[in-house]
Amino acid sequence: MKKVFFGVFVIVLVGVALILMGVTVKRSQEEHPTLLMRLNNRVDGSCNITSYTTYGRFFNLEGNIDGEHDDIALILKDEEKEIEYELVLENREDMTVFKTNKLINQGINLENVPVGKYVFFIRLGSEEEVKYYTLNDKSQMKNITYYTITKNSKNKEIKIDFEDYDSKSFMVLNNEETKLPSNIYDVVIDPGHGGKDVGANKNGQYESKINLEYGLKLKESLEKLGLKVKLTRETDESIPNYGEGSRVSVPYEAKAKLLLSIHQNSAIYNVGDGGVEIYVPNHADNSFAEMLATNIVENTSTIYSGNVANKISKGVYLRKFSKSDIASMTKEAKQKGYEPYDKATTDTTYYYIIRETGGIVSGAYVDDRNSDNPWNIYYNSNHGCESYLLELGFINSTTNLEILLNEQDKYVKAISDSVKYYLEI
Repeated sequence: MKKVFFGVFVIVLVGVALILMGVTVKRSQEEHPTLLMRLNNRVDGSCNITSYTTYGRFFNLEGNIDGEHDDIALILKDEEKEIEYELVLENREDMTVFKTNKLINQGINLENVPVGKYVFFIRLGSEEEVKYYTLNDKSQMKNITYYTITKNSKNKEIKIDFEDYDSKSFMVLNNEETKLPSNIYDVVIDPGHGGKDVGANKNGQYESKINLEYGLKLKESLEKLGLKVKLTRETDESIPNYGEGSRVSVPYEAKAKLLLSIHQNSAIYNVGDGGVEIYVPNHADNSFAEMLATNIVENTSTIYSGNVANKISKGVYLRKFSKSDIASMTKEAKQKGYEPYDKATTDTTYYYIIRETGGIVSGAYVDDRNSDNPWNIYYNSNHGCESYLLELGFINSTTNLEILLNEQDKYVKAISDSVKYYLEI
């Protein structure tokens, strides 16, 4: 009987303890409600998000809200503060369309977001009457995970996704300090060509080998700044442009913020003393490219290229598909029995290493419609890398070739200094 009584007594004690624990947990939730619980009472309505992306360091979103408004701001809000971002607005028949920026490499700089958990809101109205609208995801895009650039051996992980609470959808940003995963990098360097693909050549000098020499030296220079750097190739080998482990895939897999593709130029005509050409993505701010070109010219013996085709400023070029380019691609595809890519327009960036590494932001379009051809696994990614093609000089210019061979350290320093300034290291 004593044993039975003791067993019942223990059961009762455990039951009481569990009840007390339940009360404690409930009280704790009431005393320390979640961020969504606290902000839920500020919600006045909802609007729609049709796109959200990262390109390099920059986060951008697009969406719409019912009615015509001119007093809209995007807000990152926690329990204590609001971070406000201006929006580009367009009124369309009882609807206001908004976006964070028109340029793909501007917008919300994720490097500058303070550590913490935040909720996105669209804020309407003036100080007299303010309304907050939550963001419903109508984009069907993937959640974003972003790793900040390595500074003083430190990184942060930023996750942007959606959470539901009280039958409402909230777009949430969570920013935490972290140790950078082994497969994540800050910068990718792509030494163009390689192996049997030697690129341009003159007097026994091959572009592929010069590109690799520059790539290895630039990697070393950037690593001295504390950056984590990956090369698409580290030896004189041929690597694919598309598919797994390709030039295009590496920046996505590394979640890199910046891609520099190193090349040497050539032409069938007399280029004189040659010169530098930096090729940029379409719809971008070109200040970094201009800095690269200027620093190279000012710190080496080279000059700005005299080429005027596709030139937009000194040493900076934007090549897009022409109508004849598109017609030629379409004709070639039909001759080979392939389905032409219909997303290429005269507004599309020509060079694949720029276009295909930025996902939907930069207009990547090489999908899997032609199963016999390698394709861009990440063509529809909403997370892209900011990419540039650096034609450092002309191999078919004797003067320029001599500079390219003898002043590599000067070129590398000019590029490295530009990256340091641009990434705010």
